[in-house]
Amino acid sequence: MRKISTLIIVLFPILLQAQNLPLSQDLQIEYQLTHKTQLPLSTTAMSPWIYKVPDTIKRTQGSWFMRKLFREHLVAVDTADVKFTIDPLLNINGGYERIQGKKTWTNTRGFIIRGTLGEKLSFESTFLENQSEFPSYLDKFVRLNKIVPGSGAPKAFGNLAFDYEMASGYLSYTPSKFFNFQFGTGKNFIGEGYRSLILSDQSFDYPYLRITTSFWHFKYTNLYAQLQDLTEANGTHYWRKKYTTMHLLSWDVTKNFNIGLFEAVVWSAQDSLVQRGFEVNYLNPIIFLNPVETSLDSPDNMLMGFTYSYRINRTTLYGQIMLDEFRLKDVLAGDGWWDNKQAFQIGVKSFEPFSIKGLFLLTEYNQARPFTFSYKNSIQNYGHYNQPLGDPLGANFREWVSMVRYQKRRWIGQAKLITAHYGKDVNNLNYGMNIFDSYNTHVQEYGNRIGQGLRTNLIYTDLQLRYIINPTIHFEFFGGMIYRNETNTSSTQRDNQIYIGLRTSIQNVYGDF
Repeated sequence: MRKISTLIIVLFPILLQAQNLPLSQDLQIEYQLTHKTQLPLSTTAMSPWIYKVPDTIKRTQGSWFMRKLFREHLVAVDTADVKFTIDPLLNINGGYERIQGKKTWTNTRGFIIRGTLGEKLSFESTFLENQSEFPSYLDKFVRLNKIVPGSGAPKAFGNLAFDYEMASGYLSYTPSKFFNFQFGTGKNFIGEGYRSLILSDQSFDYPYLRITTSFWHFKYTNLYAQLQDLTEANGTHYWRKKYTTMHLLSWDVTKNFNIGLFEAVVWSAQDSLVQRGFEVNYLNPIIFLNPVETSLDSPDNMLMGFTYSYRINRTTLYGQIMLDEFRLKDVLAGDGWWDNKQAFQIGVKSFEPFSIKGLFLLTEYNQARPFTFSYKNSIQNYGHYNQPLGDPLGANFREWVSMVRYQKRRWIGQAKLITAHYGKDVNNLNYGMNIFDSYNTHVQEYGNRIGQGLRTNLIYTDLQLRYIINPTIHFEFFGGMIYRNETNTSSTQRDNQIYIGLRTSIQNVYGDF
């Protein structure tokens, strides 16, 4: 089998010097399958990756139509000081949900502009216009939460479909090898896994400032972001704003062993009747925010986390621990105190195991205790735009994710299996799964266990076959089948969807919950 490097040679000129690798697990997998020189674990600990690559734009031979369809950017400008590309973003697919007997489809059109100005400045801008008719379980989610997963608030489109938009972009400045500054609207992801309990990209875009400092074996990230709570501010038609400051200190202890320390604080833009805005004290760039919060006698929401990864050849063991609240004596007693709110992840992923070229395997386990990530009010919980900033299940769950992916030249086959066990709220009682409910309404002080409430089991499988038409922009043909079964003593929701389509696949889209 020919190496996939022929694919990546034309794929990665999209990066143009020190631009971000698009926040796509598919592109990350392809990169690591192809490059035998492995990136430092401190680089892959937070996405999107910032990585410097050759600054030439691929040129090929042949007719204009064939070159643009199969090999090149739609528009490419390559001069000594200015380089940029313009490409379409598409997702045109149709399907049929066999159990419910309904059609499903998505019609997405948009564009992406990426480029560099000189050697230190880069930029990206994207816009997507979408219409979709979802399978039954996602349709129910959209109508209940008034958002499309990972996207904006929808408007009705006909009787059964929705119309929604997305726009993102950033400006990146790299004054030296030690610093990178990015300002924009988009998403970030912390961790090596398929899911992240610390910071995921499965919620909607948000404005952010990201400062990355690299020195010796350390990579230190400051992330300042504005989030939204989808309840109206008093006397206005505007949704309430909240802010977060996050710090991640990632240390390559050795070439193949990395640990990371994380902390975050979330606060409301309006405190009681006072318009608080951004708390300047949280601009403190040095990790540990807790002393700052204590000095302010603050009611703000503090969270801390720990990450680790250990690489053996091309296999990585990884995990996360997230501490929302922690009281050691109750943890040791095992008494199920409601305010012991923690989550953890453990996983393993392997590139080309058993010397099988193009093969990727992943399996991971995630869990979060009841009420983790929630707060006494929704404006200060660890969520944004009616979705958690961590796992899409929120809290009060156990989840197993497994994936097998095999690529040969431009063909990709992938199988994904997700099983989960969680406890839904029932009879208007708060059992701790919905992080947007106030934890002050918890059902009981002690005896809280994962799965309490309406005990529910989930099985989700997705089988895909894909062919990459244009690797430069990752334009592909795809088809597959999804089976989902959610069961509890109250109801059973089954979905069996077959689908086929064309898309530009450079971002993660999550419907697997």
